[in-house]
Amino acid sequence: MKKKAEAKKIKHAKKKRPRQTKSIALRIIGDFLRWNSICLLGIIIGYVIVYLFILQEPEIYNGILKPLLLDVFGKEGESFLFSNSYLLIVPVFALIFIVNCFIYSVITLSLFNKTYKSLNTFLDSEAEFESFPKSYSDVEIKLRDIKLDVVESRQAAAQAENRKNDLVMYLAHDLKTPLTSVIGYLTLLDECPELPIEQKAKFTDIALNKAYRLEQLINEFFEITRFNINNVTLERNRIDLNMMIAQITDEFYPMLSEKNLTVDIDIIEHIVMFADSDKIARVFDNLLKNAVNYSYENTVIRIGARIRRDRVIIKFRNKSDEIPEEKLERLFDKFYRVDTSRTSSTGGSGLGLAIAKQLTELHGGTIRAKSTQDYTDFTVILPYINASDIPDEQLDF
Repeated sequence: MKKKAEAKKIKHAKKKRPRQTKSIALRIIGDFLRWNSICLLGIIIGYVIVYLFILQEPEIYNGILKPLLLDVFGKEGESFLFSNSYLLIVPVFALIFIVNCFIYSVITLSLFNKTYKSLNTFLDSEAEFESFPKSYSDVEIKLRDIKLDVVESRQAAAQAENRKNDLVMYLAHDLKTPLTSVIGYLTLLDECPELPIEQKAKFTDIALNKAYRLEQLINEFFEITRFNINNVTLERNRIDLNMMIAQITDEFYPMLSEKNLTVDIDIIEHIVMFADSDKIARVFDNLLKNAVNYSYENTVIRIGARIRRDRVIIKFRNKSDEIPEEKLERLFDKFYRVDTSRTSSTGGSGLGLAIAKQLTELHGGTIRAKSTQDYTDFTVILPYINASDIPDEQLDF
């Protein structure tokens, strides 16, 4: 419950994130130039006011400022300063400019120090952010935004790792069961050669089935390893979609027979496309395997394909329990299984749909899931590259 609350809090915080409109460097430079412009304008206005005031009240100048200037600069100096008093604007502004440079240097260093301290909160989720001045809140907003992403990524990685570790432990434990059976029955056959033929056939059949199960579990281990390899490349070639789906369906005959399932293929037009045949076949294989595993017995699995503009749409539909909306969104997560109560013999590793999604997206396509009380749909949408329009020499690698 605590993890769900944290995830909900992060999701809510993400919605409230304000957009950063200007970089902090530009903000500091802009404020610095703006403040110096205001200072320069203030100096000029102040000079004009003082000058006009002196012209209106000459006795104040003659009684106070003039004797002071005469003592310091002499008569010629006093006369020059009075006639060219506007030049005082330059040194006054230069002094203020230097002071502003120092102030903004301190502000910049302070922001850098606050930023450095705030980075520690990425490692310690309980640590609080340094409070930034309101005019420079962009830094704080950005840091909080990054921290939310970091926390969310950590939670997702931790959940995936936990599911993976649980699965590995689960599979490792299950490896012992079929292996023990295989060894046990083969030992009986080896130690008791006088067994009746029917008994030998029975033991051989059981050992063979357990060996198949052991092979399946080992393949699931390989799936976990292979799924973590991201540098997958495509080797495109000509694909006869109709023939591929028919061939994959034929390979599932034993699994279909166990639940008395039938497959209805509905592809009106002949579709020949240009894609990686091995990887596309794996997508369809995973989707059909998922449909077989979750379909009601004595039902029909429907597979259809159509070309819509520059897309080819392939749909897998089967009758099964309705998948809740919250679970439907997670179907393509790694190691996620809708029915966690399934045993090792009835469920997969939770990688099939995730791999199907990855390979579909690698082709520039998308995969979607929809579930109602009557059926469950998986729809693959791929860019349609008509292989008939591609010369044979371009198909050779």
